[in-house]
Amino acid sequence: MHHPNTAKLGGHEISRCTTTPATRGRPRKNQLPTSTPSFARPHQTISINFNQDAIMGPLDSACPEITPDFVSHCFEGLKYNPQYAHPLITKTSIRSGVRSAAYQLDVLPPQSRVLGYCSVAYAALSSFHASVLGDGPRPYSFLDQDFFSSSSELLSCGIRRVATYRALRSKALKIAWEAGIILVPSNENAASCYLLDLMEQSDFGSAGRPWANAYLAHVRALVPGWRATSSYTTADANEWGNFLMAEGLVSARSRTVVIVTPHDQLLLSGSEPQSLEALLTSLEHSANDSSLTFLWASTRPYFLHVTNLSRDLYDTVNVARLCPLSEVAVLNFLDSLSKLHTILCLLLDRIDIVITVPGTTPSTVHDESSIDTVARATAYSLCFGFAGLALPFFREVQYRETNDVTSQSERTRERLKALRKQVYGMAVLGGKALAKGIRYLPKIHYTPVHWATVRMCAEFVADEAGEVSPDGLSAELVRDLETFADELKLLGYSLEAASTPQTLALIERLESYVNQAVVAMFLPVEDTAWMSMQQDADLILPWTEFFSDEPINTRI
Repeated sequence: MHHPNTAKLGGHEISRCTTTPATRGRPRKNQLPTSTPSFARPHQTISINFNQDAIMGPLDSACPEITPDFVSHCFEGLKYNPQYAHPLITKTSIRSGVRSAAYQLDVLPPQSRVLGYCSVAYAALSSFHASVLGDGPRPYSFLDQDFFSSSSELLSCGIRRVATYRALRSKALKIAWEAGIILVPSNENAASCYLLDLMEQSDFGSAGRPWANAYLAHVRALVPGWRATSSYTTADANEWGNFLMAEGLVSARSRTVVIVTPHDQLLLSGSEPQSLEALLTSLEHSANDSSLTFLWASTRPYFLHVTNLSRDLYDTVNVARLCPLSEVAVLNFLDSLSKLHTILCLLLDRIDIVITVPGTTPSTVHDESSIDTVARATAYSLCFGFAGLALPFFREVQYRETNDVTSQSERTRERLKALRKQVYGMAVLGGKALAKGIRYLPKIHYTPVHWATVRMCAEFVADEAGEVSPDGLSAELVRDLETFADELKLLGYSLEAASTPQTLALIERLESYVNQAVVAMFLPVEDTAWMSMQQDADLILPWTEFFSDEPINTRI
């Protein structure tokens, strides 16, 4: 029986807050006749009006009909998205469940239904279905090489899809809220919260990250049961280490507290890793060990160290903004990054032995049974981890050097200036690392959630190139500039953010530096002919193929 002072949320009864006035103490003399304040009326029910339009966006005509054909198309596209290979999603039966239901989401059990709608909404970021992109050019498949080589068509897709994508996300949010997925820990509910956080980060990047906190809360309740079964393997621990690292890097970039705790790492990824010094020594002493077992065993401590360093960055550098910057903290973090970079280079050397011959086209499908695919994805994750620490670290030290001057002596400012130069050098390595990591991936890949980090690194590398004359740009830097320009345009297929005036100007800068460097190779710097050639060039000049001959196993 439903009690009048309870409300239902997701099928669960929650007690409403009621306030009953009670007289306490001595009665006052000559009390003034006052009306009972509205908040003290007997048995008042405090209700919360959930404004869907303000929080989630309106459910309007932009939301397409969720037909079986559209659902099937979306789940096909998710095979190409590495974020959908999260161990939370693989622990559910959503793929087989959707197939068994003939791709009709509304006949699924409640929790699977929510996960199905969240999956479809997230897939809309890579979909080429007519109901998502509408009229205009669009690819014929997820691997349409001709279409994805056209930058103008790519950038238009992010703009055309945004209304439909947000309507689908709003629908998924509404269904998730009504089902109360935050209240009941389960594999499906945790996976739905994870996807809702991915969409939030891909679109507007909320610092609070309520859905990320929700999915981790579910995981903490579920992991003892996973551990109790023999199905939790070393491979699971490695995968979790990778995704926990990604959570730490989000916090490093946004200057927020790391939501992953050391206890989470212990439960999901195993014991505390060996120190950076021990890991480095182990890799150096086993240089001739090319076994995959040793390689995979070495990546887990790397991921865990990146997560730990994300936490250290917040605890010792970011959160201390109220106090003068600690030179000891900067030096310690710089030393850790230096060791991490050396470890990264050693691991990439081993990965280059595993992958197919440089120059071949890697598979685009995320196939965990393919050693080449997994090795390339691992290489990208390793590079992304280092870059995701080095760039935020530099930005923070740069900010502190500029804004802490009032309380510093001249000698302190000189020391911080010297430290900033060292940190800048590490950031340069971070930009090179991410560019190299991107080149490990297939030409067509879908990583919209990494938009903010890619743009941050692209801007840094463009600023770096701006400090050098066209004839002084190294072939390596020019190649990196081209890599970031191409990556921003590819992200424009999924996100409208890549088509903002600021990002378009950044892409133009990157391509301009490449063109100027290529022309400078053939014409004297003082020759003004290159200027007119540059003004007539809409795209990167074809001579940039010169910069693509570097073998993939060249060190960062």
